[in-house]
Amino acid sequence: MSHTFGAYAFAVGRKYGLAGATGLKTRLAYLGNYAGSILTYGLFVFVFSRIWTAVFESKAGATGFIAGYDRATAIWYFIVAEISVFGFGRFFWRLAEDVKSGQVSYLLGRPYSFVGFHYAEAMGPALVDALIFLAEGYLLGTLLAGPPAHFGPGRAAALILSLLLAGSLQFFLQLALAMTAFWIEENAAFFWIFQKLALIVGTLLPIEFLPARAQAAAACTPFPSLSYAPARIAVAAGIPEGLRLVSVQVAWLLGAVVLCEAVYRLARKNLSVNGG
Repeated sequence: MSHTFGAYAFAVGRKYGLAGATGLKTRLAYLGNYAGSILTYGLFVFVFSRIWTAVFESKAGATGFIAGYDRATAIWYFIVAEISVFGFGRFFWRLAEDVKSGQVSYLLGRPYSFVGFHYAEAMGPALVDALIFLAEGYLLGTLLAGPPAHFGPGRAAALILSLLLAGSLQFFLQLALAMTAFWIEENAAFFWIFQKLALIVGTLLPIEFLPARAQAAAACTPFPSLSYAPARIAVAAGIPEGLRLVSVQVAWLLGAVVLCEAVYRLARKNLSVNGG
């Protein structure tokens, strides 16, 4: 019995592992794309490091802190928060195009999960992207704000786990939005709204900087789990807060997976392919 289950698990893992490897191979075929992303990420970090420097010089007062953050912590927060955006923030366009073009029809009858296949294919290259931005961010942060304070192996492991959860949540939320193309062909507006909300709620600035009512409203959405959670874990969260943030990420991720499966099943019943 255990041997049969082990063989099945190996076959499933190999199947989706090949999907991830294929996605990574496609991404690596166009190495020039990395240059633009690396340059843009570095420019964003530099510009916001100057903005935070000016803010803290004028607003922090004698303590040097705003809402529990000093200048260096705010810069490191932004560096980590943007990794979720640059590494995992662009799944929607490829997923939506597969639906609109009719490419999805070639995947429906194959012996694997539609949702699981796309997850593996997308996350393979995305994880490499995130690692590149993490390394670039560490170098830039050290140059602009000094080495991160209180950053040991335990915090590093928690950060990696939180980034993996944030990236997975990014994927499933964007897949759910992309699958609206089964009913609404021009669905880009949904993603633009999603993207802007994600930037406002925990990416461009810590949630602690928002008014109290906005903080309470944000806590009722998945957006803090996308960028705020890994960034907060990296710079300020203690063990209890870190466990809470990761638990919330897991809860939202499970909900997003269920949502994707439900949307897919509903879409498959009403599928009408208009291309491909």
